[in-house]
Amino acid sequence: MSSVTMIKNNAIVTFESCIESCTICIESCSNRPGMQDCIKYCERCIDACKDCIASTNKSSLDTAIYLQQCVDACYNCARECEKHTHDSCRQCAEACRSCIEECESLLA
Repeated sequence: MSSVTMIKNNAIVTFESCIESCTICIESCSNRPGMQDCIKYCERCIDACKDCIASTNKSSLDTAIYLQQCVDACYNCARECEKHTHDSCRQCAEACRSCIEECESLLA
């Protein structure tokens, strides 16, 4: 396996993990009052991660744009989730922070 393929595979695993954590967070927060912002940021994060996966698979010239949008979405999601004490929010924030690191390493 080439190093480029390995980097892409690692990134995709990170994006998928973030999507999974955000999905769990949405499901958990949907039953709690006052969690609309958390849900909104998780949904945006999921969309951004999916865009990154799609662009990584296509070797798109716009990959850098998608990666930066993912950094922004994950940052906002992590910041919101860190306001809450629920396990799902804490785990989501951690996944978002990992995703930010992965995106930034790909952008470097």
